[in-house]
Amino acid sequence: MTIMSDPLKSKLKELEIKKKELQPKIDDVNQKREEEIQNVNKKYDHMIYDINYTAQQLEDEFYNDLIKSFVEIVTREFDRKRSSDIYEVSKEFMDYKESIGEFDMFPEELINRMHKVINGDPIEDIMYDLDKIQQKYLRS
Repeated sequence: MTIMSDPLKSKLKELEIKKKELQPKIDDVNQKREEEIQNVNKKYDHMIYDINYTAQQLEDEFYNDLIKSFVEIVTREFDRKRSSDIYEVSKEFMDYKESIGEFDMFPEELINRMHKVINGDPIEDIMYDLDKIQQKYLRS
């Protein structure tokens, strides 16, 4: 049995030597693969960032348009009140308050403030805070 095992032992030793010789090459290939994967990831990460940036810009623009529309409706309502002897909250203001609620991103605080005006609080409570509201909610 020893005679049979000697050639096998020799083959096993030869296999181990060959593996040790090949390991640096395998390591080199693995390192190059990792470098290429990192480069591909950087490329696609940059592309994803660009797409997300564009989407974020559009979202910010839309959000700012919502806030500006709030400022406009409050200003118009304030002007109506100043030009009238008997002031009632306009249908336009009430309709706006109802329709703006459809936009989840519209600040709940502003809807609540409009609701208070509809329930009798003076429009001036919002009008005189418009600058603060814009500073707080408008996105750059």
